[in-house]
Amino acid sequence: MYDIHVILNNTPGELARLGETLGISGVGLEGGGVFTVGEQSHAHFLVEEGERAGNVLHAAGFRVQAVTPPVMRKLRQVPGELGAIARTLAQHNVNIVVQYSDHDNRLILLTDNDTLAREVTKQWEVPAL
Repeated sequence: MYDIHVILNNTPGELARLGETLGISGVGLEGGGVFTVGEQSHAHFLVEEGERAGNVLHAAGFRVQAVTPPVMRKLRQVPGELGAIARTLAQHNVNIVVQYSDHDNRLILLTDNDTLAREVTKQWEVPAL
């Protein structure tokens, strides 16, 4: 899985154009969100085929910032679990840059030190499929 970061113009129809472009190309979204500050919207979506999604969007004129394998951790729906994961990372001086959840209750994280983040959050590791 990959997190794809795309900068969109903060205008009506931009997210529709992104979704339609990926859909026509057969790229599905497994989770994500869009966060707007001023004139720009930052879209972060989880996709299986990161390189393909990036190429499709780039060819359609989108500003693809990054395609990155995120840290994925399983949320077991225990109250306070996000806090426990975030506290564990903070105690190891790892900063969370992006956080969202996917359609399978998995926590998706991009950090300033993904290697250490994976190591210190192993107890929440996503089981292999």
